Amino acid sequence: MIPRPKPGESEDDLLKFQQEFLAKQEKSAVSVVKKPDKRKTTQSSVPVDKDVVDLEDLPPSKPEPKHVDPNIPHKKSRFSESWEAAVKGEDDPEARFAKHDRHMEAVLSKIVERDTRNLQSFPSVLECASGFPKVMHRGNLEQNKTEINKKPRSLFAQQMSKMSANDLGLKVKGNEKQAHIKMEESGPEVDVSHIIQGTGLSATFGGEEAQKIHQENLSKLSSMTPEEIIEERNKLLQMLDPKLVNFLSSRKNKKSAAEPNLPSSNSESMEMTQSENTRERLAEASELVLPIKPDRKWMHMDKVEYDKLSWLKDLPQPTTDHSETGTAARFDFEGNLVTSDEGIDVKLGLHHHGNEPERAGYSLEELFHLCRSTNTQQRLLSLKTLANIITKARNGDLEGHVNSAILPTVLNAGILFLIRWAMDDSVESVVFMAIKTLHSILVSEADEEALDRVLPWFQGHVSPCLKTCRMSAEMTSQNPTPEDEKPQETDADVLKRDVIYALVMRMNLLPRLRHILSQSHPQAPVVLQCTDILIRIVKHSPQMAYEVERCPELLDVIVEEFLPTSWRMLDVKAPLSDLYGVPVPRAMKLVRCLAQAGRNLAATLLGKYHIKARFLRYLVEKNADNLLLPQNEALRLQTESYRTWRACLSYGLADDLFTDIFPCILSQLETLQMECLEICPGLQYNRMTAFITVLESVVLLAAQSDQRKFGSSERKLPSDQDQNLLPSVTWSQVTDIGSVVIDMCQKCMKKLGETYQHKKFNLDFEASCVNFMASYLSSWSSLKSFDPVAGLQYIEKLYGDTFEPLLHSLGFQAVLSSLCPNSSILNPGLQIKMEYADNLPGLGMRLKEGDLVEPCLLDYSPFGIVTAVLRVLHVIGQIHRGLQEKICQLVSSDGNLLTYLRKIASSPTPSSNSHFNKYEHFVIYYFLKLVVNHTDGEQMASLLQKLSLRLITHLQHGDEFLVHDLLSTVVFSPNIWKQGEEAMMSSMESLQLSDAVHLCSVTQEQVSVNQTQLVAATLSELVPIRAAYLQTFSDQQKVAMHSRHRFLMHALDVQNLVTSSPTETLLPQDWMYLPLIDLYNRFSSVGADVQNALSKNQVSMVTSVLRWVYLLERFQPKVTGSVSVTLRVSRVMCTFLTGNDLFMERTVYLYLAALLREFSTPQLLDQMNFTEEIPGIVSFYDL
Repeated sequence: MIPRPKPGESEDDLLKFQQEFLAKQEKSAVSVVKKPDKRKTTQSSVPVDKDVVDLEDLPPSKPEPKHVDPNIPHKKSRFSESWEAAVKGEDDPEARFAKHDRHMEAVLSKIVERDTRNLQSFPSVLECASGFPKVMHRGNLEQNKTEINKKPRSLFAQQMSKMSANDLGLKVKGNEKQAHIKMEESGPEVDVSHIIQGTGLSATFGGEEAQKIHQENLSKLSSMTPEEIIEERNKLLQMLDPKLVNFLSSRKNKKSAAEPNLPSSNSESMEMTQSENTRERLAEASELVLPIKPDRKWMHMDKVEYDKLSWLKDLPQPTTDHSETGTAARFDFEGNLVTSDEGIDVKLGLHHHGNEPERAGYSLEELFHLCRSTNTQQRLLSLKTLANIITKARNGDLEGHVNSAILPTVLNAGILFLIRWAMDDSVESVVFMAIKTLHSILVSEADEEALDRVLPWFQGHVSPCLKTCRMSAEMTSQNPTPEDEKPQETDADVLKRDVIYALVMRMNLLPRLRHILSQSHPQAPVVLQCTDILIRIVKHSPQMAYEVERCPELLDVIVEEFLPTSWRMLDVKAPLSDLYGVPVPRAMKLVRCLAQAGRNLAATLLGKYHIKARFLRYLVEKNADNLLLPQNEALRLQTESYRTWRACLSYGLADDLFTDIFPCILSQLETLQMECLEICPGLQYNRMTAFITVLESVVLLAAQSDQRKFGSSERKLPSDQDQNLLPSVTWSQVTDIGSVVIDMCQKCMKKLGETYQHKKFNLDFEASCVNFMASYLSSWSSLKSFDPVAGLQYIEKLYGDTFEPLLHSLGFQAVLSSLCPNSSILNPGLQIKMEYADNLPGLGMRLKEGDLVEPCLLDYSPFGIVTAVLRVLHVIGQIHRGLQEKICQLVSSDGNLLTYLRKIASSPTPSSNSHFNKYEHFVIYYFLKLVVNHTDGEQMASLLQKLSLRLITHLQHGDEFLVHDLLSTVVFSPNIWKQGEEAMMSSMESLQLSDAVHLCSVTQEQVSVNQTQLVAATLSELVPIRAAYLQTFSDQQKVAMHSRHRFLMHALDVQNLVTSSPTETLLPQDWMYLPLIDLYNRFSSVGADVQNALSKNQVSMVTSVLRWVYLLERFQPKVTGSVSVTLRVSRVMCTFLTGNDLFMERTVYLYLAALLREFSTPQLLDQMNFTEEIPGIVSFYDL
């Protein structure tokens, strides 16, 4: 035995003792035993031998609750609660004092109901007569012989094993079930229905009634033959719902499976039904050929589900015989239409849909369903596919392949709600894909390219508003409905009226776009798409433009991030992927569209967002490569900067920038003068064209500023303080620039006349130069310092050296010969049918292989240059009156131009009006202005009549000044109607006496008058007729003045650079009846006494209208023929309804009789349709 350590022994001695102990391997004197935790029996290291007894009908272990709520707290001991409070540092003295408070009120307030939600349910105790459970008696117990060799159990365990749950007073569901089975076994002779329980017949005798009905059914079945039973069964199955039949069959099968030993009590018919169902199921299983055979050894495959396994079969061949009904359109992931017979591999993922699984592709309904999927990839794929489909539909790629338009269909189906929800998704990729889909719906790349295409043309910087007609009427209403009286509309209702309005005013699209741009920092494509969406919102209306500006921090983010004044060095050869901190041309375009919406908004952009500093930074560089951007992006940035600057100059704003960068402008002019004949179409070409348009705006602004200062203008400013508010640019600063550009223009015209017939090229730069010349000459002649002698000599020399040779040149004749092929009015069939939605209007342009398909917007379209040449000739004629006749003869004798105009005059009225038709209207307008005062020949007079009458009914909103000017100078001009009078006189000489009109008035006065006298009287009264119509349209004077300032480019008076919706014309086809209709509307609602009191001016107005209508009926029946006979007659009948005795006026009834005689010809009577809808009248019989 190892001795105990003694005092004085060192540590080495202790180690020596340890080695000796380990070497002898003796047992230690003390052993450590770890006792198990009584509370943790499962972790006890010492096994416990117990006698375990399993009672019948009771579970072997303590049952757990079925539904455990994790939110319900578990009760803890006081010690654990105090320990946790101490560890967490939450031991509050005040709380501890309240805890030990033993006052009665404190104690009662702590009494709460026990939480028993997670407690397990125990079997209920059986009821007994004595009120106590049965007393358990211990009897003589003998151990089973089979258990002799086993360990003997305790007497208590042996007694408990002989007992059941009923002996302990517990009620078990299994016992109830067994009792029910025993009861059935005790009475097998009783036949009970397995389906009807009788609970609905009576609460007391329901079972008996059900048993009687069951017995009657059995007796009736026993009297029927098997064939009759089968026939009645088939009839019953046809009447019942198949789902109900399956339910009842499955219920009986379950009961029969649960009671296999019970004697069968079913009738013969039920046995036959079961056998037939079994045979049908086996037949279906045998017919079902699966690629794999299910094995019952597989996990969870004990029951074979053939419906699900059928998905593993090969798909059947798709059917193509749908010529009459058609099939649902299906698309691939790129948006292409997939035909029924197109062989596409199932591995490409285009067959994962339930309907028509044999066909590849997804329908719109299935894509909408996938947009709501919880799977991120499915949402991304569906949004991307929808975006591709809509893009192809907008471009016309699906035209002729689908029966209905795609865009209106998806809008009516509520796609915008899905997109708006997706934009709030927590996954950024889903948000970015939703923006792409929204971009494909709202933005038309063809429309934007078309508007940019006409920017160098005359009035090309004026863009249309793309709002719905209904929303436009509400915004411009004189008596708007108060907000509290308007009916409450849902978002869906507003969306059906106007998509843009609903997105901005109801769906908070602008704050969401701001959040995405400022917080998410998306890649370049998403940034450009967000900018395009904002541009489309701005082009909706000035109201939406102001909403964009008022959105907090939206424009701040765009200007600071995408229009910086300094940026990092970029790899000019690599495409840009991150646009943050880099100038983006699309952002400058957004600023331009905002500036076009109104003068105040343009001033806000210049003052609040410092756009002028951006102009100075981007335009000061002569060479675009010095901007440290990719070359194409740098050229686009400068081009958009010039265009935006021009929009600001159109209001007289940002004029001091011209002085700031004057040396740079001179340098650009010098370069342009040397290279003007060698510039090839492209980005450089577009930049120089935009530069010329800026110089044109500067010239107009300088001239108007001098006119206000020196008093040559009608609106001279009286005080020096007001004059300080005028633009700082003066005419002396632009004089030399004008001479340089005019010299360059003369060179371009010479090149055009000599080379264009051999090789066609883009004429936008030449058109901008000629427009500059027209504006410069017009402004120069209106100055107070204009020298008439020197000026007229210069104008005459300019005309003789430049434009007279140009009109005779082969090159310009080639330009004029292309008018007819490039006319959108004459070639409506070349336009692709557009995907038009009433609540999302557009311009209807299309791209085909990257090029516009609109005839007047093709690459070599002549309308820009022809309008510019006719405009400058008109300006030259206004300055030099002596050249008017020469110009008129030169223009009216051109064969190509006359051919185009004659075709326009005789062409049918187009079904739809396009915004870009106005550039053809400008050609017709300037031709009329040049020729109207020097008409020669009957054919020319007839052509001018047709052109003027056609043009006045096709001018769009924004052209109010043109309508007023045509009514004042062309339509009622005696020069174009005198020629018709001579022809009428000569033709009347050969008429017979029967052509005279013999009338008898109400006063029995005999009047004889012929057509010649009526026509002659009308021609002598053209001036009063014109006055009557101008007076009727006088309520539009304010709108006409705004249109005049915009058309003549009076910068200081222009309010905006947008027009109303291009789909509507200013005047209807029956405009000649408008004064009569207006008078009828004013007097139709008053009494007869007031109706009789018509003034002389009103009678004169009615007479003028009847005369003018009669003149048109006689001279231009084809023009009036565009209005139906029913409508013409109903308008003339308003004469009888305006005043009780108005028709008794001699002149009135003469023209009334003549008009009714015209309308009563057999040819027109056959065209009369009294069921036709007449504007302003519910029914023809109301007259």
